Amino acid sequence: MSALLKITKELLTVHNRRPRKSLGQNFLVDPQVLQRIINAAELSSYDVVLEIGTGLGVLTDALAENSEKVITLDPDKEMIQMAKKVLAKHSNVEYISESFLIWDFSSKGDDSNHRLLPFNKIVANVPYYITTPIIEKILSWEKRPDLVVLTVQKEVAERIVSNPGSKRYGSFSVFVQNKAEAKIKSFVSRRSFYPAPNVESAILVLKPYEKPLYDIDERIVRSAFSQRRKTIKNTLKQFNIGFEKIGIDSKRRPETLSLEEFEKISLSCKPLNS
Repeated sequence: MSALLKITKELLTVHNRRPRKSLGQNFLVDPQVLQRIINAAELSSYDVVLEIGTGLGVLTDALAENSEKVITLDPDKEMIQMAKKVLAKHSNVEYISESFLIWDFSSKGDDSNHRLLPFNKIVANVPYYITTPIIEKILSWEKRPDLVVLTVQKEVAERIVSNPGSKRYGSFSVFVQNKAEAKIKSFVSRRSFYPAPNVESAILVLKPYEKPLYDIDERIVRSAFSQRRKTIKNTLKQFNIGFEKIGIDSKRRPETLSLEEFEKISLSCKPLNS
């Protein structure tokens, strides 16, 4: 039994707590994975880091040791109080008992050093059941962090980085790749968490672009992938696209289209949508 696993079990026992499945609580207990996450975050003493999901403070502790400040969010108020005791030695941690999906950081004021965000990096072991909306929210901000390091479900990470022609390539792949450089840093065994989830994980690194690479209409992408086995002639017929004019074969399936081709289709529809 690793020292982290032993400490995690002891903390839960002392506080008479069990991990809550409803909140996706799977606690990191592998020190090697913890170090991989910290390495991927490329932290400096000038970084202000947002952590989504405080848990028992294992990642929070490492972030606080390697950055200027950590803002950590967790909707579980009891878990926040437990983490505060564990992390009492750190004066550079701000605790917020709030779900990231409803949290509004604008009330914290602007900081031009962090591109109008109160933080410049996001590092988190996110609850798997809300991974997609978390990433969508981050990449939909007008101003985005410099770097995002997330431990996510392996299947989701593979979907995000998939190329055209892959079975995993879909609308979410297009959305993320248009707004950020996405890479899988490493894979993580389910045994690295307590309790062990039912799936394997991956450390996903996103480097958001200042603006999207292509002018893509997300409605068109969603419609195209709504029925993967059908051709784009069928799935996009409501948009009255002249595929011949833009040099795209209407008999192709959506998973074969590149981001550049989705832009061509989107721009051809602009006169109709304006």
